[in-house]
Formats: sequence, C-alpha cells, structure tokens
Amino acid sequence: MIMKKIVSIFVTSMVLLIAGCSTSVTEPKQYQPNDQVVVLAHGLGRSDFAMWRFTQRLENAGYIVCTLNYSSIGESVDSVLTSTSAQMDLCTDSAPKIHFVGHSLGGLVVRSYLQNHEDFIGSDRLGEVVLMGTPNKGSEVADHYIDSWLMEVGGEISQALVTGENSLGNQLKELDINIGVIAGTKGTSLTNSYFNGPNDGLVSVESTKLSNMSDFVEIEVGHSNMRYNEEVAKQAIYFLQHGRFDHIQDLAQHH
Repeated sequence: MIMKKIVSIFVTSMVLLIAGCSTSVTEPKQYQPNDQVVVLAHGLGRSDFAMWRFTQRLENAGYIVCTLNYSSIGESVDSVLTSTSAQMDLCTDSAPKIHFVGHSLGGLVVRSYLQNHEDFIGSDRLGEVVLMGTPNKGSEVADHYIDSWLMEVGGEISQALVTGENSLGNQLKELDINIGVIAGTKGTSLTNSYFNGPNDGLVSVESTKLSNMSDFVEIEVGHSNMRYNEEVAKQAIYFLQHGRFDHIQDLAQHH
C-alpha cells in the first residue's frame, strides 16, 4: 500500500514536471539600478510553474524574481548543475543586488553556484540566501529507496540526495555568506518510520541545518507545501529584508 502511494507521488511529480514546463531563462535580464533580484530555484521533479505562488509573494514584496526552470528526473548531477548555473548567470549578469532562495534540491543548486562564483562572496551585490527544506545532509527517504527502480528512473541527481559522504549536500562547501534555513516539521505516516526525529516527510530537520547558517526556523509544514505556505513565504521575505528570521512571529505561531 505504501509503495503504491509512493509510486503515485512519483508519477504525479513527473506529470507536473511535463505539464508545468516552460522555457528556461535563455537571455540576460534587464534591471533598474535599485532593483533587488531574487533567483528562485525549485526542487526535484518540478518546474518553474511549481513556484508560481511563491514568486507572486516575492513580487508583492517588491522583488524582481528570476525563476529557474530545469529538468531533474533522470538527469545527471553535472547536467543539473550546468543547466542551473547557466540560468543563474543570466539572472545575475547585470543585477545590482542579488538574493537566492532555493526549495529542496533548489537549495543545493544555489549552494553549488555560489561555491563556483566566489567573486560574489563579500561583494556588495550579494544579498541574502534562504534554503527551504533543503537536504543539506541528504534524505533518509532517498536512503530507503536507493536500490529500487524508482531511483533508477530518478537518475543520478536523485541518487545524490542520499545521506552520507556520497550526498551532494555533504560534498558542497559551507560558504561564509548569510544563509537562513527553514525546516518543515509536518511529517507523514508514509515516511515517518524512515526518520529518527522531526521531519517534513522527505527531509529531516537535522539534515536541513548547516554549521555556518546565520539563522534557523522550524515551521509546521510538509515538504511540498512549503512552496505555497504563507508563513514560509513571510519568513523567507523577512530574512531577505532583515538578514534574520522573525522569531517573535515564530513564537506566536507555536503558542
């Protein structure tokens, strides 16, 4: 029964990827001198369409949003990182101020990009970085299915989301930049047995953490719903504006 539900979720992800797919960033963006740009990266098996509500909320807050659109199912790690890096080059080419927000796998492609563009580090152009539900230490769910046909279909990039030394997240540097991490705590009975602690259904709270993160907040939300959750968006935007999360609001949510 659980396997049928997992397969259903996986197939749905692939359908959404195909249905929501649109043209990726293919030319440099034109910005005004005071524009603040947010490069927004979606997660595994999704497309830019999956981030439409989050994009809307960022735009309502006054940001110019450059949303990545890349294939991930069945792709190699190099192909994903090459594609996203090329798009981020176009997003950031003439941007006066650049922030980065990544959901799930999107957070890893952001980290990879900044690791390979150290000219941003310490630059006045670099703003804040927010990672939402990012498997920085891998996912126990990926561990559970690593030898299954699902992972064969998922390809190398999916297989790189396991925990341990082979995890993509563990192979990336921890950079000296202002990073805010948002973790979800609303697990699901489908995957709870794979975890030893709080999780969002796909990624453990512990896995989202980085030793050099500037701030951290937990929100009662599942992994996929982070993209639509109002509190997640509010906290992400607050971090972009202030370089920290709104912990007063966070306390209010928990009481």
